[in-house]
Amino acid sequence: MARLTALADTSGIIALLDRSDRHHQSVVQVFKQYSLIVPSTTLPEIDYLASKYLGEPSARAFFKDLTDGYYTYQTVEIQDIQYALQIMNQYQGVPLGIVDASIIAIAEHYQISRILTLDRRHFSLIQPKRIPYLELLP
Repeated sequence: MARLTALADTSGIIALLDRSDRHHQSVVQVFKQYSLIVPSTTLPEIDYLASKYLGEPSARAFFKDLTDGYYTYQTVEIQDIQYALQIMNQYQGVPLGIVDASIIAIAEHYQISRILTLDRRHFSLIQPKRIPYLELLP
């Protein structure tokens, strides 16, 4: 049986790496149940936050796991960035940056409704146009 897929937001990956995070165990359960897709736009944020708060070895361990195939890497194409900008313009007044908007664009492009994120405040405001809904995990 094929595993379900979910897009991974930065906050979900950081909680997965940080054993002291209060959401760590629930994110680990998501990791066990879903094949996580990591969009290219999240990588600089993951590197910065993991290095700053968890130490450079944690950031390197994540990138090693990424290259070893524990996650699926998804390149964000220029048309996805264009669509992300449209989403950002549509939700002016919501502090929705390019990373979050690109995750929505990728979700709609590839018809992936599940997003691993702890950022419910921003993602719950988005009403996707090309898929029926977004399911926020955990």
